[in-house]
Formats: sequence, C-alpha cells, structure tokens
Amino acid sequence: EAMTDIAHYIVGFYNSVRLHSKLGNLPPNAFEQQLAIKQPIAVSEKT
Repeated sequence: EAMTDIAHYIVGFYNSVRLHSKLGNLPPNAFEQQLAIKQPIAVSEKT
C-alpha cells in the first residue's frame, strides 16, 4: 500500500510539471492559469 501511495505521488507531481503537447507544450498548471486569465468565469448578477 505504501508503494502505491508513493507511485501516485510521483505520477501526480511529474504530470503537473512536465510539458504536454496537447496543451501547447505547457505544464497543466500553467495551461490552467493561462486559460483562467483568457476566459474568466462568468458570474451571474441575478439574486
């Protein structure tokens, strides 16, 4: 079980920093930041 936890941590960490060709050769974290800047979340003003 400990080995599985370690493997999940390594894969999660590595995938968050490695470049992904589908994301314009950006790591997922940087891609999400750019997407958030370009397309802000719409907020309804109705109450």
